[in-house]
Amino acid sequence: MGSCFSNSKIEPPLKTSSTSPQIPLVSQSSHDSSLTLNPYMNKINEITSKIEFDELVNDTLNTNLLIVCDFYADWCPPCLQIAPTLREWASNDYKTSVIFMKIDVDQNSDLSNKFSIRGLPTFILFKQGKEVCRVTGGNSNSLRKEIDKFT
Repeated sequence: MGSCFSNSKIEPPLKTSSTSPQIPLVSQSSHDSSLTLNPYMNKINEITSKIEFDELVNDTLNTNLLIVCDFYADWCPPCLQIAPTLREWASNDYKTSVIFMKIDVDQNSDLSNKFSIRGLPTFILFKQGKEVCRVTGGNSNSLRKEIDKFT
C-alpha cells in the first residue's frame, strides 16, 4: 500500500512534563483474582489534543507498554484501508501489550507539526515516552514487524 503526503510546516518537538498520575497496566479487583486492563487498552484511542496525547504517553512512562500512534486523514485511501486491521489488532492480537491511538492530522496540526508528519499514514511507536520507530505507508506487514520488535 502507498502513502499520502502532507505539506505541514516543521516545528521542533516540544518537551512534555510527567506530572499526570500513572495509570497501572493492570489492576486486581479486591473481590476476585481477575485482572482489569488499563483503560487505554483493547481499543483505538482517538486523540483530539496535545493535552490528551501527553496524558496518554505520560500515563505509560513506567510501564513496558508499546504505544502505536497512527497519524491519518479521512481523505487518505491507505489510511482508510489499514484502519480495520488496526482495530483488529487492538481488540485481539495486541490487546494486552500495545496501546493504539490515532490522530487526525487535519484536526491536530500542532501534533502533526511536532512530529514532522509528511506522509500518511505515519505510525510512530513509543516505549516509555520515547519514539522507538516510525513507519510511513499503509503496509500492515511492515508495521506488524516493527510492533513485534518492541513487544
